Amino acid sequence: MHVVESNAQQVDTPSRRRQRQLRWSIVFAVASVYVLIAIGASLSAFHLGVKPAADTMARHQARHVAEITFESVYSLMLAGAGRDRLQQAALRLEHTGSGLSINFVRGRHLVEQFGDLRDSWALKQSDATVRRAFDSGVPQIETLDSSLRVAYPALFREQCLACHTKGVVGEVAGVVAMTYPTQSFEDPQRRAIVPLLVFFAAGFPVVMLATYLSTRGAH
Repeated sequence: MHVVESNAQQVDTPSRRRQRQLRWSIVFAVASVYVLIAIGASLSAFHLGVKPAADTMARHQARHVAEITFESVYSLMLAGAGRDRLQQAALRLEHTGSGLSINFVRGRHLVEQFGDLRDSWALKQSDATVRRAFDSGVPQIETLDSSLRVAYPALFREQCLACHTKGVVGEVAGVVAMTYPTQSFEDPQRRAIVPLLVFFAAGFPVVMLATYLSTRGAH
């Protein structure tokens, strides 16, 4: 009699099948919600936190490099470097490797007094970032696919007029046009999101097991 009752309890009745289906439906629903939360949280953390911070850092770094470049050439001017030496320094800086390129674009007053540099006129015509720097007198930064385009305007200072006699204090003397690669900032962006993905991956089996056991115990 006991064996008959035990076998009866193991019979796969429609009620038991519905309970199993409901249990796995709940597990599947929880898994789907968990995956969606993990994807949403990862993307939000990247686009709202990691990427803007890295982009801001890259922009500050690029502008700083442009400022240092101008101040280096300006120091040569103060030291009495002649036109040929300054042009040689500018040409050496044009391509410094690793995707970084720097060009000096002369403004109207410098061109009238000393002539133009190589590629300077072409950049003034073709590069919208350079033109905006000349027009506004403030640094311009444009984000490209894997680099930043920086146009840093150099303004005439009082001491500049000793040599640049046609200049006017406060006007744009020229622009440092620079293409700054951002690869070194993009790699840390990707790596920064890895700990969050590992956290969700480690938590997934725990959540699934807890959900399965809770639904099994409820039925």
